[in-house]
Amino acid sequence: MPQTQFYVDKTTHTFSDALTAFGLATLLETIVSYAGNRADVRMEDQGGYYRLSYNPGIDADGLACFSSTPLILAPVVRTFKNRGKLPDDLPPQGIVDYEEVRDHRAQYWEARKNLPLEARKALARGEQDHPTLLGMPGAPDPDWDIYRALNPAGLIGYNSLMVQWWESRAILPQLLDLLFHMTSATPNDVAAAEDEWKKLAKAEKLTGSAQATAGQLYNPAQGKGQNRAKADSLSMGNVKTFWLLEFLKAVGFYRAGFTRLLKGTKDRKTYVVAPRNIRMESHHKIIGSFKGKMLYSETATKSDVLAALRYTIAFLDYCQENEAQDLFTQLMGGGSPRDAIRGFYVAFYKNLGNSAATLNLSFINTPGWIRLFETEDVIAYRSIIAEHETIIGPLDESHSDAAELLSEYRDFIASDNLAPFFRFCTGYSSYLISQKERGKYAPQFTVENLRRLFMSADPKLSAILDPELHPGFQSIAYAIRQSTVVAQYRKKEGDRRYDIRYGLGQELARKSRYPIEFITALSDFLHKYNAENAQVMENRSGPYRKSLKTSDIDDIVALVDQYGSELICNLLIAYGYARTGQGREEPQPMAENDNLSEVDSDNGEEGEDGDE
Repeated sequence: MPQTQFYVDKTTHTFSDALTAFGLATLLETIVSYAGNRADVRMEDQGGYYRLSYNPGIDADGLACFSSTPLILAPVVRTFKNRGKLPDDLPPQGIVDYEEVRDHRAQYWEARKNLPLEARKALARGEQDHPTLLGMPGAPDPDWDIYRALNPAGLIGYNSLMVQWWESRAILPQLLDLLFHMTSATPNDVAAAEDEWKKLAKAEKLTGSAQATAGQLYNPAQGKGQNRAKADSLSMGNVKTFWLLEFLKAVGFYRAGFTRLLKGTKDRKTYVVAPRNIRMESHHKIIGSFKGKMLYSETATKSDVLAALRYTIAFLDYCQENEAQDLFTQLMGGGSPRDAIRGFYVAFYKNLGNSAATLNLSFINTPGWIRLFETEDVIAYRSIIAEHETIIGPLDESHSDAAELLSEYRDFIASDNLAPFFRFCTGYSSYLISQKERGKYAPQFTVENLRRLFMSADPKLSAILDPELHPGFQSIAYAIRQSTVVAQYRKKEGDRRYDIRYGLGQELARKSRYPIEFITALSDFLHKYNAENAQVMENRSGPYRKSLKTSDIDDIVALVDQYGSELICNLLIAYGYARTGQGREEPQPMAENDNLSEVDSDNGEEGEDGDE
């Protein structure tokens, strides 16, 4: 019977396990493609191992054809120094010339830098056939960053794996049978596979070793040191593994890995997709789109954040383009991107001069609060993620305030917890005001997208944010907005009728741990807000801001009693410093004697003209 199920054990619980699975999936797809057919490979995380479901399956007859047909899964990287050391019979598709790829990439970016503005905009829109782009060099090799990571420290080990695979082509059917038998059950019998390889190599007089050095690019938790399974001596050496497993990791890195030097340093970050339940065809398209969005080096924390956001956008784009089929169908009914892809394994490599060391291993989740029920959800969540990317983009990690904001936001993405996001919003409220005060660009969240995020992340918040159930919450958020970002915009336009309340968000946040102190601080702000409105209405012409009612503060007090002061404060700050996306709001007439400052406010109220 054809073998349709394959298993890859998680032996390290780092991204090296995922790379092995992706390498095996690539091998299965390639075998079918050589026969002119379309492979359907699905990868599922089963806790202690990955399971690959393979249709149409493979049997001994299917492997026999490879006795005369070699399989090229990844290229040998040729450099100026190793040109005379590679096999002479390697086919062109099995070689990448490092210097040639490097020089072409440099020419591309130099030409791109000198393009007129219209052409650069066309490139950003993906219009490769735009008339202004005629004569541009072709796009650089998308795997350049992998070649760069390999050369020089990991290149010898990597090339030896590719060459050993090529030189084993005479026994390729037996080699494939060995590999598929090893992965036909869990736990994988690696020792038996290694013994079988030694017998095959001896019979065919192959020179390759049964074990290979575990390269740190694919094995972040393993490196040169005092490593012995049996502690009977102490000596410095590399960790060794079965060479076919290392080969699969190297192949898998092209399919599921992304690595890049960090901005301004020679340190490196590597990201590897952590699959949960996804077809390889879908994965290839999503990861390709994601890599196309990661064009530039970023600083360490910002790189993590943008990787998570841009991968999610690529994921949602694919769902939107492939509506009613494949991944879209799989997730409809309340599914999340995390049901298909858990997120990214992340490794940070510190440059030590002649080598690099793994300094940190972490994990970045895909947003679990995204829930897809219909096509409109895909569009709405894409808008939310794109908005977050727009806000994260200008943050400069070299400044302490922006670095702290990025750290809080990364904690939100990594943990899927609203607490660090609330801290981000509070910190961003001050950052937003200070940036705009200096005339610098600083985008705002939108109320609608915040509402969608909060309701998805924590459904109980929907009642708080419902304007019909709690109009007081909306009114007080409006007052915060009018006294901060809108007042600042008016000042820039020459309207100085209303004072700007600098640090209001931070002030409320400091008092939020204790309900009485928070209510006192909020009441003091609201009283001054209404008093300022009364003074402006007495001395200036309209239109005016809406004043607040005693029922508004009653509403907030009730919410604090029910949900706690910290949550209500966090929501008010987030909403208060966000933009509504509206022009003027309809004035809300007040009942007699229901105004905190006892001021008649029926003389026309100003909407959110300055809401940017």
